[in-house]
Amino acid sequence: MNNTILQLKCLLLILLCTLSTYAQEEYSRLQNRAEEIFTQPFSANRPCITDQEYEILENRFSENIKLLNIDNTRFTTQGNAIVSLSWPVKAASNLQDCSYYHVSAYVDQNTASASIQDYNCGSITYDGHKGTDISIWPYNFYKMDSNMVEVIAAAPGIILDRHDGEFDRNCSSNGSFANYVVIQHIDGSLILYFHMKNGSLTSKAIGDSVINGEYLGIVGSSGNSSGPHLHFEVWSGSTVATRIDPFSGLCNSLNASSWWTAQKSHRETSIVKASVHSTDILFTVCPNSEVLNESKLFHIPFSGSGLPPGYAKFYIFIRDEIAGLTGNLSILNPDGSTYLTWTYNSPSDNKVKTFGWSKILPTTSGTYSFNATYNGITCSSSFEIDNPTGIETPDTNSSTIVYPNPSNGIFTLNVKYINSNLINGTIKIYNAIGELVLISKILNSKIEIKLNDKNGIYFYKITDSNQLFSSGKIIIHSEL
Repeated sequence: MNNTILQLKCLLLILLCTLSTYAQEEYSRLQNRAEEIFTQPFSANRPCITDQEYEILENRFSENIKLLNIDNTRFTTQGNAIVSLSWPVKAASNLQDCSYYHVSAYVDQNTASASIQDYNCGSITYDGHKGTDISIWPYNFYKMDSNMVEVIAAAPGIILDRHDGEFDRNCSSNGSFANYVVIQHIDGSLILYFHMKNGSLTSKAIGDSVINGEYLGIVGSSGNSSGPHLHFEVWSGSTVATRIDPFSGLCNSLNASSWWTAQKSHRETSIVKASVHSTDILFTVCPNSEVLNESKLFHIPFSGSGLPPGYAKFYIFIRDEIAGLTGNLSILNPDGSTYLTWTYNSPSDNKVKTFGWSKILPTTSGTYSFNATYNGITCSSSFEIDNPTGIETPDTNSSTIVYPNPSNGIFTLNVKYINSNLINGTIKIYNAIGELVLISKILNSKIEIKLNDKNGIYFYKITDSNQLFSSGKIIIHSEL
């Protein structure tokens, strides 16, 4: 019997320790949501650009070279490029994310059927792929609709060819033509910029010159495309047989050196976005735009759709996730101190990963920061708390001690430094959405409170002659 009682006491102690974080973690466990986003796989039988399209392109290029009176004999040979390439996409002025893309496919270096290999001897490609696919992410269709990611010239040159007017919300290989711009450079090399948004192309015409970094269009999903991305393809000459891979690596058999001014890593492992939401993100089916439900302002009391009162969603978006890496998440108070911290442990490698947690919001007005650090890179976003009710965060000067906390609804508040003869002291208790659930006069420094409410988080305010004396948070859990 004594052993049974001892075991029960130990169990209760463990519960009390565990439940000290219950307020933040209760709905995290229940409402975590992970989304892995991959474009529809392509293959040699389902390429970005078909053999028929390449034939049409080569004929168009040949005709335009003649019309523009371009002397191809002055150009250097394959592998001796003069041009140096900059990254061909950039965030528009209305995009503030930490990053906005991931490479979904490199050039396939393995010419054998049903075998693939990228320039780094990896498998980030598909069979027969002749370019680099730069997918915008997260929210690819939302970003396309909002003109958030621009295609820019990777090097100066002239517009050798362009085509616009094609449908731009394709979700598979359907044989349609893409909206595109082709630039020829001083050394005779070409770059194909494919799949752009309908009506977004530069107003410049064939034969006009462009400078490095100049706007060419908006990333879209026209032609053989499974979602908004830029197909970036480099030729050293005017035929597809002269294609090269701009990335330098052990398994690049097409050219010896990199064509990039500053070559990016094969995998750019990082957080690309950290954001706060009023409820879950709605990830829709291609070609519909995503519903973000992001929020920069939360009015207290707050109640998000499908969430417990007082909770919001905190999301991270990881590019090139690596199994075993740990992400550190935190919400910082307006003064820079920590309101809440937690971690995320990567279970597997993924091209992209979205993960969200339900966390209870602070209740003191001010500007807060949600920080996410992964692979040594930190991404942050800020949000505002507006609390007209005046419910404060937990007391920091220890003027009131609450015990037990959590409890089954029966609490004792030991109010320090208060005169037991004062008749103007009042305690008010609110639920998580700001509703008053109890009000009582303070008759002495020790106050016993019994709440017959359901499990959850509650806030108390102790006032003396309407002046705030102390405040804090209490938690009810019926199993205690």
